[in-house]
Amino acid sequence: MLVGTYEHKIDSKSRIVLPSKFREELGDSVVSTIGIDRCVSLYSPSEWEKVMEKLQDLPFSKSKTRGLLRVMLSSAHELQIDSAGRVLLPAVLRQHGELVQDVVFVGVSDHVEMWDRDKWNEYRSVVLEELTDIAEGVEGF
Repeated sequence: MLVGTYEHKIDSKSRIVLPSKFREELGDSVVSTIGIDRCVSLYSPSEWEKVMEKLQDLPFSKSKTRGLLRVMLSSAHELQIDSAGRVLLPAVLRQHGELVQDVVFVGVSDHVEMWDRDKWNEYRSVVLEELTDIAEGVEGF
């Protein structure tokens, strides 16, 4: 299970070291794509296959589905993890997440999210302020 929060920095060549805890579960490569809320999502190849199965079941005749598929899949990249534990972040993903240097990796059970550190801290603060109401509204929690 991918859980926890880790801070890292993007280097001058647009590479970033993945936290070792996450590398153990993700394997030798990851599939990355745009995430919701201005983050970048990273999936192991096996988890990405599950995402693809769900996406393939969506009705392409619906405009919202087409939009989601087009943007999410056109932004997806398979990234090899090098011997130093780094991946090279494509420009489209850096731009989407507004990732410049200080990055936070967040484990979200089946995938990892990369956030700009300041945006993550802001998002987290808002959610923590509303946590009681959120918990009340989440069915089955």
